[in-house]
Amino acid sequence: MKFKNIIIDADICIKIGGSPKYRFLEILFPMIADKIYMHKTVYDEIMSPACAKEQVDSLIESDILELIDEEQLGDIEKVLYNSTYASLASVMINPNKPRKNKGEVCSLAMAKTKSITYFGTDEMDLQPIIDEKLNSGIDDIFCIRIIDIIYMIRDGELSGLKRKEAKALWRLAGKSTEWFDNKIWPII
Repeated sequence: MKFKNIIIDADICIKIGGSPKYRFLEILFPMIADKIYMHKTVYDEIMSPACAKEQVDSLIESDILELIDEEQLGDIEKVLYNSTYASLASVMINPNKPRKNKGEVCSLAMAKTKSITYFGTDEMDLQPIIDEKLNSGIDDIFCIRIIDIIYMIRDGELSGLKRKEAKALWRLAGKSTEWFDNKIWPII
């Protein structure tokens, strides 16, 4: 099942975009969603690995990924964005470290404002915050994590990719191959 749209975060790009051999950003996200968005704040966070930045730039040049920010919003949208941002920032941004989690807050505020249903991230504790602060039954937002992408590959939803690529993706993200082999996709 291909999603209508997704907004992606720096952490997932950095984790799965670090291989010149397996260009997973260019391969996976166009298979997952018709339209990919990234907040400009998130784009500025992706400095290394160089391969991840190259893949993001390639997706932008191909008009597959669109950079978005508050400057593109109308007056009413800006009000919604700002109130959503403030609500999330109250629980996600530490005043002593104002840049930490800023990309996630900007992305989620934009997702809510623009009715972007899926958020590509690998933050495992983010969905409960989204459920509490943003999801009300209208234009709910759901996190798509690396584990979810692995399950999509395993379940045949991302055609052309097999267990070998899924395991390479898992390893590239710095995750346990033992867990992959025993719990996620055991060889039967």
